[in-house]
Amino acid sequence: MNTGIIAVTVIILAFLALKFIIKFSLKLIGFFVLVLILLLTAWICVSVPSMHKPFSVETIEYLLKFNGDGSVTSTKQVTRTVLQHNRGEE
Repeated sequence: MNTGIIAVTVIILAFLALKFIIKFSLKLIGFFVLVLILLLTAWICVSVPSMHKPFSVETIEYLLKFNGDGSVTSTKQVTRTVLQHNRGEE
């Protein structure tokens, strides 16, 4: 009977230790992957800063005006913002 209790206790302690080791190693692996991703991102930003082409953003607004006679007038307003690249800095 004492041998069985000792065996069950040892097995439970072994499972708890294994669980702690796996949880710790997963956190450690996740930390190293996060550091690797941050380093690769910084390296790409430093080595190739002009990776993306200049872009433009268009904002489209539909304005509705309710007239006194009950009719509705709609107006479409487009605002375009263009990010230009200076050719002398390349």
